[in-house]
Amino acid sequence: MSENGLSQRVQETLLPSPLYESFGRALDDAYHPISNPNGIISLGIAENTPMYPALATFLDQHLRVTPSLFGYGAVNPGPPDLIPSLLAFYNAPPFSPAVNIEREHLYYTAGCTSLLDQLFWALCDEGEGVVIGMPLYGGFENDLRTRGKAKLVPVRFGEVDVYSAEAVRRYEEEILKAEKDGVKVRVLVLCTPHNPLGQYPLPLTLLITAADNRCYSREVMIEYMRLCQKYKIHLLSDEIYALTTFPTDDIPDPTPFTSLLSIPKQDIIDPSLCHVLHGMSKVLSPHRMSSSTKE
Repeated sequence: MSENGLSQRVQETLLPSPLYESFGRALDDAYHPISNPNGIISLGIAENTPMYPALATFLDQHLRVTPSLFGYGAVNPGPPDLIPSLLAFYNAPPFSPAVNIEREHLYYTAGCTSLLDQLFWALCDEGEGVVIGMPLYGGFENDLRTRGKAKLVPVRFGEVDVYSAEAVRRYEEEILKAEKDGVKVRVLVLCTPHNPLGQYPLPLTLLITAADNRCYSREVMIEYMRLCQKYKIHLLSDEIYALTTFPTDDIPDPTPFTSLLSIPKQDIIDPSLCHVLHGMSKVLSPHRMSSSTKE
């Protein structure tokens, strides 16, 4: 028993988190043009605020509370009408799965944070490694460390284009280095479309030749699949921004999004090593909303 009466395993989670302290400071003093004109405009929290009015109107017009919404549900709990809607959503573009998604393929929970927490806890023993390229979404480290007690193995690229096949070799180097240091790598995480790079890769010297990249190409995704098969590592493809690829004046022809689901696994990787994450908290396509309205 610790001095504060809590378990030893929870002690590390009580330490201050600079990431969440910054989030809290921004949210507690959020900018508003009238009520708080001197407040903080946060560029570090990905919320879908421009679509809040449209979402509110849509839900107000279409949300129905029925008796089926109550109760514990089945083994994978949740509203029973949700599964058919999710299957229709994930069996269509932009995910375009090579193998049709069935009910037993789905697992859902209250957001990708809790999903990542459960995956790291299920796939890693304490002290085992999760390899992620830098820069990375800050929440990944909290998700893998808090309950799963896994270890972040960061990959730095220097002058290497982070979206290239050459970058895959940097992952392999770090996997081998970690294992030499006694850390067994169990999971490789890709974020595609990328957070936080967005449209632009690093380093800036590559902007002229690679400025149209924001997603990993199909060819590069296959290289990651082969790498994970080689070392029997689980590949987590975080695709929460799947609906955010669009042309701009600066980048009229961005690299198209390729879901891990869309690539046949035969002769490349054991399908049980592949996991795709998606959530509804970022961008919900207005086209999808209008289509749902008609249905």
